Amino acid sequence: MRPRRLDATLSRQLLCLLAKTLLFAVVCSGFIVGSVRAQYYGLSEDIVFPGPISTKSRNMPVTGNVGAHNAPISRALASRINSIDTIEEFLELLQGVPEIEKTVLVSKLGGNEERSNAERTQPAKCIPELKAVSLKMDNDPKTIVYPSCTRIKRCGGCCASALLSCQPTATETRNFEVVVSTLSLSYRGRQIVPLEEHTACKCDCRIKEEHCSEKQHYDPDNCMCVCENNDEREKCMHDNDTRIWDPDLCTCSCRKIEDCNTGYYFDHNTCRCRQITFSRPVNRFAPTKGSNYNFDNTRRPENAPPVIIPLDASDPRRKPKEDPEYK
Repeated sequence: MRPRRLDATLSRQLLCLLAKTLLFAVVCSGFIVGSVRAQYYGLSEDIVFPGPISTKSRNMPVTGNVGAHNAPISRALASRINSIDTIEEFLELLQGVPEIEKTVLVSKLGGNEERSNAERTQPAKCIPELKAVSLKMDNDPKTIVYPSCTRIKRCGGCCASALLSCQPTATETRNFEVVVSTLSLSYRGRQIVPLEEHTACKCDCRIKEEHCSEKQHYDPDNCMCVCENNDEREKCMHDNDTRIWDPDLCTCSCRKIEDCNTGYYFDHNTCRCRQITFSRPVNRFAPTKGSNYNFDNTRRPENAPPVIIPLDASDPRRKPKEDPEYK
């Protein structure tokens, strides 16, 4: 009887230990899942990524004009922003700035309140700045040029719109002297390398008037080439299920070009595969017996003018030759 009681006691202890282990596993898994959920954002049916996301869900209301959101900043507004030097000037340009925002900004600049550890951002305006430029004129791998590069002023900085880029408005050429040698360190001489230095810069359009084609005219306010054939564009946009408008070529093309089977070709007018047809069907297996291949009966058309070949008097073949009998 004693061994049976011992076995029953051992079984109860094992069951109790197993239950505690399962309870501990459930608690740990709940803690892990809760911490993971705390790191992800968004709705449950959306694809989520670690950290906060700023994209709007398809179930959330979307306000504002989406097309205007994606459009770049206009050239006029970008020029106005580029002329600003401080954050205070930009806040004066904005509407609806709360007074607490201006008060916090003033306190950070010179007040007695505790300042943030964030640095005051200085705008990187479009100006000539030092940049490393290569002094090697050719790509000869068998030569060594010293120094291989130098710093010279080139236009750099940010423009407020993607339509603009920092471009030079005034330049000058500077000559730099370098020493050239071979890979075995044999002296080859000195060389003068001319480099262009930028002395003045401004934010200007990336797309120029010379980039436009014959079918386009230039819009300087929006820095873009605009197609002139608006009627074709409207027709193409009407058939947007099968066609797409190319603003660079100003043409309407098919959205999908298919690979047609043998005997068919892709028709760009209908955006479909069409059967190849012949105006006069050719029977390759027709008998040739009885065909007339007599080329001697060919005649010149009656109304065709005669062919006149001009004679060249200086041609040596036209000179009279002496008769060998009278030599």
